[in-house]
Amino acid sequence: MIGLVRRDDLRKTIDIPKEMKILLVLAMGIPDEEIVIDTVVNKDIRYWRDEYGVHHVPKRKLDDCIQDIHT
Repeated sequence: MIGLVRRDDLRKTIDIPKEMKILLVLAMGIPDEEIVIDTVVNKDIRYWRDEYGVHHVPKRKLDDCIQDIHT
């Protein structure tokens, strides 16, 4: 799901009526590039490309996303 979208451009491109609100965009299909899922290092979640053009997508581990409220 993609939340950062140029909504006005999208509305014009695919003719979305003004009474409909664009909340999120769901990307579907087969990527036209190689994508690698990486583990977050030093809290850096920025996507990046290596010298071969491979798209790296850092993701947090589940344990890093869950907070124990009892400690």
